[in-house]
Amino acid sequence: MNILLDSFHDTWTMFPLLIVTYVIIEHFERRQNAKTDDKIFVGLQKFGPLIGALVGLLPQCGFSVLAAMLFVQRSITMGTLLAVMISTSDEAIPILLSNPSMYTTLGWVLIMKFILGISVGYLIDFLLRKRQHIIRFEDMPEENGEEYDEFDDYEGSAMQCPCCYTDKPMAVSVLLRSAKIWIFLFVTTLILTAIIQTFGEQALRTILLSNTVFQPVLAAVIGLIPNCAATVILAQLYATGSISSGSLLSGLITNSGLGMLVLIRYGERRRNILRIITILLITAILSGIIIQALA
Repeated sequence: MNILLDSFHDTWTMFPLLIVTYVIIEHFERRQNAKTDDKIFVGLQKFGPLIGALVGLLPQCGFSVLAAMLFVQRSITMGTLLAVMISTSDEAIPILLSNPSMYTTLGWVLIMKFILGISVGYLIDFLLRKRQHIIRFEDMPEENGEEYDEFDDYEGSAMQCPCCYTDKPMAVSVLLRSAKIWIFLFVTTLILTAIIQTFGEQALRTILLSNTVFQPVLAAVIGLIPNCAATVILAQLYATGSISSGSLLSGLITNSGLGMLVLIRYGERRRNILRIITILLITAILSGIIIQALA
């Protein structure tokens, strides 16, 4: 009972802040229209990783889905896709915003992810400049064939990841999203508290490979889980001091929302998928280890 009360006490103040955060996010999501999407698409083609990294910073996991679909259609480069994936933070922004003590962390994480997204994106595009052939939007055929039906259906729900409820009224969606993330936070805190009270803090530090270069590696692997629960776990582990700032960055770099699943679902070449995963892991692990060493 004490574990439950302690966990509730540590997390209940986050719920109203989550509601405020999701009200703002939902307002932005519901104001999006076809013209806005067209501008984003054109920007992704014209400016590549720069716009990709900017778009990825927006607290909306659907952008990694859209970027993945555009890459499968060969409408954007691999560097642009990677820029979106590296800079996107899934549910990390609402979670960190719900904890005022994490505002500084949120700022430097977003800056680092933006810089890494641009740098890695342009580097990959430079290395693959002779092997990438992009179909310009103005040159794409009309989407009136059966081959585009599945893309159209998925694009219509691209912003509706498992943690989103944009098909419901705004008030209901905000409450559901806030409640779902808060439950993840509560359960994560409950498990961490139970481990500490049962086995001791040192046991938790051992499990999480604390004070070793392997912790950013573990965080990067956790980040590959295509679910917002992975983001919640990473953010809460950092908030409780269980993982380092480098490990948080490492995990949030590999956590690219549902973009990876889209690549698999629509038959992207296995070689490209493995290449993207490898680049994400290398970027995440190296960045995490460096930040951890400097912190």
